[in-house]
Order: sequence, then C-alpha cells, then structure tokens
Amino acid sequence: MKGDLAKIGVADIVKALALIGKSGKLSIRSEGRRGTIYLKSGNVISAEDGRLRGEDALYSLAVRERGYFEFEPALTLVDQNIRIGSESLFIGLSSQVDRYKYMLLHSPKLDDRLLANVTAAQAQYDKETQRILRLLNKPLSLREILRQSPYSRILTLEIISQLYAKHAISLAGKTETIPSDEREQEAEDAEKASLETSLKTLSIGEVVQILVLIHRNGRLTATWDDRKGDVFVEHGNITFATVESLEGLGAVYRLLTWKDGYCKFFADVAPESQNIQKNIESIFVEGIDILAKFNKFMDEFPSLDAFIDVISVTGQEEINEKEAAILKTINQHETLNDVITHSPYSDVETLEITAKLYAQRMVGLSKGLRGQQQVDYDKEAEDLLKDLL
Repeated sequence: MKGDLAKIGVADIVKALALIGKSGKLSIRSEGRRGTIYLKSGNVISAEDGRLRGEDALYSLAVRERGYFEFEPALTLVDQNIRIGSESLFIGLSSQVDRYKYMLLHSPKLDDRLLANVTAAQAQYDKETQRILRLLNKPLSLREILRQSPYSRILTLEIISQLYAKHAISLAGKTETIPSDEREQEAEDAEKASLETSLKTLSIGEVVQILVLIHRNGRLTATWDDRKGDVFVEHGNITFATVESLEGLGAVYRLLTWKDGYCKFFADVAPESQNIQKNIESIFVEGIDILAKFNKFMDEFPSLDAFIDVISVTGQEEINEKEAAILKTINQHETLNDVITHSPYSDVETLEITAKLYAQRMVGLSKGLRGQQQVDYDKEAEDLLKDLL
C-alpha cells in the first residue's frame, strides 16, 4: 500500500493500521529524507528518522506534509525503541501534530527566507539554538531549515519561533516562488490517487476500514483482470457500490471476496446517486458471514478462474428451478467466475448450488477445451427450466 502525504498524513495512516491490527513496515519519503515506522499486531514498536529514534522519530515523521508513504506487511526483526501503549502513544501523537500546526501558524511561512541577526552573540543560547543559528548565517527558507536541521521538526520549529519572536532572526528578501516544474508536478499529484494497494496486501474491506477510520470521503476503484468495481465512502459509510452487473450491497459483498487485483482511492469524489442505505457496521457484520460462506464453498474448487462444464443432466429428476438456471448459466459461460458474474442469484447462493451440482457430478472441471460436447446441454437445461415453470 502506498499513498500521498499531502492527502493522507502519517499520523492518520499509522493510527488506522494500528486499529486494524496490522504488522509491517511503513516507509516515509519526504523532502529528500527517509524514515521508517514498524508495527507489530497493531502496536507501534519502532521508528527511525535520520538520527532520531523512538518517539522523537515518530513525532518528527508525523508532521511531514510532503512526500509519500508505503506499507509492506512483511515484518523484519528490528530493535524495539517504542514501548509506550498505543492509546497513550496516539494521544501524544495527536498532541504533537496539533502543536506543530499551531506553531506553523505563528511562524514565518515555509517558503520565507530567514537570516540570523545575532551571529556575534550566539553564546548566550543553548547548543540546539546555536546550531540552528549557524544554519542561518546565510539566508535559508524555513522549509530548508526544517530539512537540514539535525533535530526533530517540532523542536526546530519551536526554536525558530522563539528566535523570530525575539527578533534574533528576520526575513531576508521576498518569499521564494515555486518553480514552474514544481507547480506542474503539484498539479499532476492533485489528480493522482490518495492511496493505492494490491489486494494481496490489504483486502477491500481493510481499505474501507482505513478510509472510515481516517474520515476520508471519495471513490475507491478496484480492478481484477478485466473486472472493475467502485465503492464510494461518505461520512463513515458506504453510500454507493457497483461491480460488473451488480449494484448496491450485492456489489459490496462481491468485492469483499476479491483476493487479488488492485485498488485506488480518489479523495473528495462523490457519487451521482445513492444505492446503499445500510450503516457500515451492519455491512461488515453481514459481509464477514457472507465471506465465510463464500470461502467454504470455494474450498470445492481450485480458483475462480477454473473452467467448468456441464457433464450430464439426464436422469436427474430431482433438479429444481434454481439448479436448472445455474446449469444453463454454466453451459453458456466458461469459468466459475463467469458463472457467478452472470448468475441470477447471489454469489454465495450460486456457489452453493454449483458445489452441490459438482458433488452430484452434474458439472465438472475442465482444462478449458470447450465446444466438444456431444449433447446440446443448453437445450437440455432450457427444457428442464420450462418443465419446472
């Protein structure tokens, strides 16, 4: 999973990964620097940011507003340097982020250039302040100072704010303008996905949980080969969903069964209409039950891409209307996924009926060589359906 820090902050993504109990490494790339945060079973256990370690590193990374993050679920052995409980850690994290934002409001702008006024009187300051003042022997933007400082961004900004209030530093020249190529890059980034992931790394259900936890609205687009679906999240609920021929809750439940593919989230995109009224808690409760049943019936088959054929429909007097309809659907399509997609019934019910027909040897798996049937099974299934009706 990866995303844009300008759209989803470090603090938000760390909290969300922790709350859904994930383990892995969260890498942060921001303004030429790299940092890492490690989680184990939903607990933040380690953080590194340049020379910083532990909570200082975590708080420093949490206030980064430019760059990208990437989460890898594989957890390597690391030295634990954070031992505080998650609840206390997140309270501190929120406090530090709020403090940083407050100081930004009362400091020079990030692209304002600053210059020290007291180079001859630096001895009166502590070592940290002296080091920051030495950086300001020549004009530097606040953004560049934060980048070059050996201290956390919060401590650096605190020092700058104090020096600025005491008139120990002053503005030097005009605010730097953003180069045209950077403006073009920012325009391109605005159109990119806020978050994207392989569904082998995170399921669609987990991605939706993350979006709800970090209070994001927008469109989640999922693709798997030639299949495509959309889920819209608004104010903590799923309000619209569609995938292949399904819409509404049926689409959500089908997407929850996807174990492969890729999804992207585009923030602040609203649907034209609403086809889901149920709250998110009820959807997930039902979704868990449906997913369990789906996986149970899928144990009968090698994969959704398995080729399936009608073997025989003769001598089956006990066949019912739904079974006849599924036999017809199987005969008209090639793979198990095709059958599920074009079935008039829900995914779970279709799988349940297909598994029953498979157990009765009325259908079987093939190697994909179709067109060799000696019997017109389509006509047989059609006749059976007519008889039942």
